Amino acid sequence: MIAQLRALSSLPVIRAPLAGRSFVVSQRCMSTDAPAKEGTPVRNIEQETLSLLQETVMNDKTKPATGQARYQKLQRVGNTYHPQDLDDAHHQEVMRQRRRTPERRTEDPFDALGLNPLHEYKNFRLLSEFVSDIGKILPREQTGLTAKNQRKLAQAIKRARAMGLMSCTSKEHVTYLKH
Repeated sequence: MIAQLRALSSLPVIRAPLAGRSFVVSQRCMSTDAPAKEGTPVRNIEQETLSLLQETVMNDKTKPATGQARYQKLQRVGNTYHPQDLDDAHHQEVMRQRRRTPERRTEDPFDALGLNPLHEYKNFRLLSEFVSDIGKILPREQTGLTAKNQRKLAQAIKRARAMGLMSCTSKEHVTYLKH
């Protein structure tokens, strides 16, 4: 172990230049197979690095054609696509139509009937229409309710579940037999 430490300690140490200092590269280091030419200016490493970075940044900058990047479809590795998907004109038209058509609002059934969902917590047959097969409350996109009535409906469903009128894990309602 001591022999290994001595072997490591005998290796020459290379020091990095101190921060803020720049050192000049000799002309012979810049040329590999020809002797240095007299009269060529000596540039330091910082200037060389900065100029190389600026060239790289300028080469990497590409400006997209005007109007093309907006509707351009991205193709990723592994995707399967139809030959029609390669038609940019068709894709642009589809994207324009998608942007222009607002979503059609359906009328809220509770507003149409003049009902308050909170008052319908005992009507488990009505509430079960707004619950999925596994017992989850359906989202607004599927129910067509306003945000206010969706919140009231969720509260009514939770109230019916707490009272035992509705199942928490399925759409089926609980029935009690009379003896």
